[in-house]
Amino acid sequence: MSSTDYSKQMQDRLLMQFHSSPLLKGVLAAVGSEMDELTTVFDDLRNLRWIDTGDGQQLDGCGQIVQQSRTISQAIAIIFFGFYGQTGTTGFNQGRIRKTREAYLTSTKLADAEYRQILWAKVAKNTTDGTAESTIDSLYRLYQAKIVLAETGNAKMRIAIGRELTEAEILMANALNLLVRAGGVSIEIKSYFIAGSAFGFSNQNQGYLGFGAGILAKEF
Repeated sequence: MSSTDYSKQMQDRLLMQFHSSPLLKGVLAAVGSEMDELTTVFDDLRNLRWIDTGDGQQLDGCGQIVQQSRTISQAIAIIFFGFYGQTGTTGFNQGRIRKTREAYLTSTKLADAEYRQILWAKVAKNTTDGTAESTIDSLYRLYQAKIVLAETGNAKMRIAIGRELTEAEILMANALNLLVRAGGVSIEIKSYFIAGSAFGFSNQNQGYLGFGAGILAKEF
């Protein structure tokens, strides 16, 4: 509604003999303005204090409710000299040598778009029923990709994510610990693969590619 909607609606309902009264119209304009403001406030309370529509402090408030801060500890790798395969490393003359006991991870503060995704994942963890379906759902919320889950017996399972993960995504996942699983169930292997290009065997009948064509899944 515009700022004059309520005032106009009330004036339109006046009896004909009151249409020429400037005093009454002034009172209705003042009251209508207050009602317009209240309507805006109520709309904001209903629509902006929600994960999908809120931003800034509104999202921080949602985070307080589900107990998930916007600031994530140990989620970003500090770049040091190192070797291929090590987290957050670079080559000769590009990074300094890490000192003994010096931290190699630092904190990050999420922007609204990323924070919304993390909040929904935290909601899923807070309300989970511990089923395999809820585990898959929690992973999908985080990665927006095909999720493969296999139960391997003795309260263990393997999970695989159907797209390549960046180092930052892997660090973030470990820092957040938002993966849903039933109590007592451990994860034997966590990996990711490129959907449609993954290596596998023909008898698995899941669209895998063979030797020389398929790309091996990677653990993380």
